[in-house]
Amino acid sequence: MASVHRYLITGTHGCGKSTLSHRICSEFKKSGYNAIVLSETARESPFPINRGQTVNSSLYIALKQAVKELEAIAHGYQYLVLDRGVLDSFVYSEATRKEEISEIERGLLEAFKIWTRDYDDIIFVKKEGNDALQADGIRDTDMEFAEKTEQLFEHLLMENFGDKVRVITYGDMLKTRIRIADGGKIYLDYERHYELVH
Repeated sequence: MASVHRYLITGTHGCGKSTLSHRICSEFKKSGYNAIVLSETARESPFPINRGQTVNSSLYIALKQAVKELEAIAHGYQYLVLDRGVLDSFVYSEATRKEEISEIERGLLEAFKIWTRDYDDIIFVKKEGNDALQADGIRDTDMEFAEKTEQLFEHLLMENFGDKVRVITYGDMLKTRIRIADGGKIYLDYERHYELVH
């Protein structure tokens, strides 16, 4: 069976993840790769999200995200661009936590850290240069909450996957030229000649 490559685009809400995910996937397809964007699952949650998130919300979102990855693999996609990953819901859980982390959350968090280590690339999009959060009926527009989750994302990513994480700001992301090299390596070339190389 051919190997599967997974690329995580992560960060707080409204930072440009979806825009970057679709641009990367488009470049994969132009380069002849069998690629798909896996969109976030929070919008599908029957449980509260954003500042109302509960333990059930976190478990549903994380597990559904994992199932999406497995389904894409089962359908023969070899290049998965993840618009959020299995750990993202735990960041929101931490940002809204009112009680101690449950045993099941702790166990799943550790398992999904191992899961995430197998991703080929982790691109962390920061909100810098994108101050406004546009309401879309689902996204939380509170800037303090967005900043808190961004800090938690940075801590989780750098503490656990620091050597694999690439950071790009929203402003630079808009000016970035994307290239896909042999083997599916992603090159993000900034207009200002700053290059992040996988």
